[in-house]
Amino acid sequence: MSRLPPGLKTGRDVSVTGVDAAGRTVLTARDGDPQMVWTPTREERKALRAAKAVRIDVKLEAVEGKLVGPALYADWGDGFSEDSYARLKAGPDGWFASLPARSFQLNGVRLDPSEGACAFTVEALTVTRIGDLGRDPRGLRGAAIQALKPMLGPLRGPAGAAWRRGRALLAKGRVARPAGRDEGAVGATYAHAIAVSRNLRSPHYAAPIAAPITLPAEAPKVVAFYLPQFHPFPENDTWWGKGFTEWTNVSKAQPQFLGHYQPRLPADLGFYDLRQREVLAQQVDLAKGAGVHAFCFHYYWFAGKRLLERPLDLFLNDPSLDLPFALCWANENWTRRWDGDESDILMGQEHSPQDDRAVFEDLARYMRDPRYLRVSGKPLLLLYRPEILPDAKATTERWRDQARAMGLGELHLLCTTAFGFQDYAGHGFDGIVDFPPHAIVEGEITNRVTPLHAGFTGKVYDYPAVARHKLDELEQVPAAFVPGVMPGWDNQARKPWAGVAFHNADPESYFGWLSGALKHAEARHPKGEALVFVNAWNEWGEGAYLEPDRWFGHGYLHATRTALSAWLPRLTNAHPIIAEAQSQFAKRADAVTLLHLFYPELIDWFAERLAATADVLDLMITVPETWSEADLARARAAFPTAHLAIAENRGRDIRPFVETLRRARALGYSVFCKLHSKRSPHQAKGDQWRTTLVEGLLGGEAAALALRAFAQDPKLGLLAAAGARMRIGDPDVMDNNRAEADRLSAHMGLKPRPETPFAAGSMFWGRTEAFAPLTDLSDDEIAFGPELGRVDGTTAHAIERLTAAIVERAGYRASFEL
Repeated sequence: MSRLPPGLKTGRDVSVTGVDAAGRTVLTARDGDPQMVWTPTREERKALRAAKAVRIDVKLEAVEGKLVGPALYADWGDGFSEDSYARLKAGPDGWFASLPARSFQLNGVRLDPSEGACAFTVEALTVTRIGDLGRDPRGLRGAAIQALKPMLGPLRGPAGAAWRRGRALLAKGRVARPAGRDEGAVGATYAHAIAVSRNLRSPHYAAPIAAPITLPAEAPKVVAFYLPQFHPFPENDTWWGKGFTEWTNVSKAQPQFLGHYQPRLPADLGFYDLRQREVLAQQVDLAKGAGVHAFCFHYYWFAGKRLLERPLDLFLNDPSLDLPFALCWANENWTRRWDGDESDILMGQEHSPQDDRAVFEDLARYMRDPRYLRVSGKPLLLLYRPEILPDAKATTERWRDQARAMGLGELHLLCTTAFGFQDYAGHGFDGIVDFPPHAIVEGEITNRVTPLHAGFTGKVYDYPAVARHKLDELEQVPAAFVPGVMPGWDNQARKPWAGVAFHNADPESYFGWLSGALKHAEARHPKGEALVFVNAWNEWGEGAYLEPDRWFGHGYLHATRTALSAWLPRLTNAHPIIAEAQSQFAKRADAVTLLHLFYPELIDWFAERLAATADVLDLMITVPETWSEADLARARAAFPTAHLAIAENRGRDIRPFVETLRRARALGYSVFCKLHSKRSPHQAKGDQWRTTLVEGLLGGEAAALALRAFAQDPKLGLLAAAGARMRIGDPDVMDNNRAEADRLSAHMGLKPRPETPFAAGSMFWGRTEAFAPLTDLSDDEIAFGPELGRVDGTTAHAIERLTAAIVERAGYRASFEL
């Protein structure tokens, strides 16, 4: 009997069963988790030490049955973890895979020969060294890894998600220690640098918004403060150096404590220049998509001298930039705040009656624009700091008189709570806008974070705690108080080692704060006149921005849109079109297509493709509650025999699927085909991916083959196209989904393994009874929460990855052979 390759031994669910006619050892892989392990000799370990990567070649051949998804795991000192997984690829001389090194020593290789039962042979397994890592930086590795470990778990930020990859790169010696820097700082700095360079993302990372949102006139309005600083101008050249903009500070910021999210780098818009009309147009489009009603530009006037006026004038002179706007006079001195010295005045104010009249003369030309924001028909004007005027009440009276004389009518004058100011009425204002983070005293956690620099003198606050406290405060404020919300705050870029950071800020916490502020504003102000200000649209130097960044993507824009969506008109199942479709629906077949049709522009696309299966498949469609009546009528006309239902826009296509599958099960359907109008706008080929998936399930003879497969195999629970097959253990699949998948697995009694497959894109054929572990759960147990545009890490993503485990738990099997 021939022997197995040297060093290779059988593991669980694999046994030697004989010899074939060619004298090769025949092994049997049983259903379960078949494994074999190769252990290097001392000489082989020495030869492989400090390899950049290893290539494993395996001469593996099935003699009975089929090899399904053979894979390898490497042990680089921490066991056969999912971080070291690679699928084997078929080559002319057998199977092979390359595995990047994760430390300086390869301890072993695990071969998973097949995901299903079969008989096979292994004639050879060879491991070849690729490249050389160089010197082992043990001192850096050990200390930096220890610095990175605390960032996991409750601490949020790029370093947490970067841990696994950061550890690998640090171990490989691809980073060097900067002179004079402590090991903890090295760890945190490189964790974030790795996150950015590898394009890693927060679990809250969100894709771009596909279309603008149109809110009813009575909805409260979000107004975002806007900083027109991001362009070179002569004074900055003189004060800070040629070409200086605040991007200069933003790009060089460093983390100051473990888990600190710095630097903050822009995504879609990049390091933009506000002298370019195209940038303003992109910002307007982003704002409209999020439901931001208006920009409130900071306006800089110093006794007749303007600063940062170019972007504002560009906006004023281009009516195609069709977003309302207002102005806030930043009436304080211009100091060396970007050097941290606010006592050094570079350009001072000269407040006087004459200056009051002169500044309003300039402000008035903006107020005449038809886009200028009005409240009850009155132009809205903000003043940043009333208390530094010699006589603020006299100033407001002069402005009101001037406005009447100029034909502008009455003004709606607001000031802000900056630096703790409160007496708006005594200074002649109609109301006051909360301007966080000014006057925040709750939620400080400076003594609970781990500084990375001995010289750190800043303060750290817990953003979620601050948000909760600010919402509680709204119960005590006067009626003329206008709520203010910030998506975050961190001015480390402006004040290195001495900034104030609001830690743990994320789109979900911001969503809660904004939602509460909107409800409060609506309750206190006439319909259509309620305002909530956001600080800010683009204060990158202060870490307060709605614009997309590389870590959260469009998360804050989605959070803004989702909060405002509460005021959209909503369809219900009581709508006459829905009620008619449901009352006229009749079960005609044993199988049914379950389609969640989110995008109305795809009505005709699906109608064309589903027409071919109308004789063998009934059709049940869910549409979102935010559709227009016209879109609903189009869907009814395109699918006249379909069952229609409204689905709340949570859980993407998965929540509607669960609800509709419950209905289908109650109606007696045994088999279903799950489809949805997938577009994946964050992917360049999202539409192509949808076409591939749908054609793979219904195109040509696919539907007939699928129905025949379910009829012939009573244990078949899930059937998907081979091209959609992925495994839970594939790279990145569970990075953001493990906690939610574990929670749901506990509810359903699932035991998913790294080799457990799933249908990427969540389109597949299924047997209704095979999904009973899911449909039997209550809505509270599933708990679909707000998604805020996230591309990963939601309850829906976790269920997608658990589909095969669900059908296995019900006693059925999954197949990817369609």
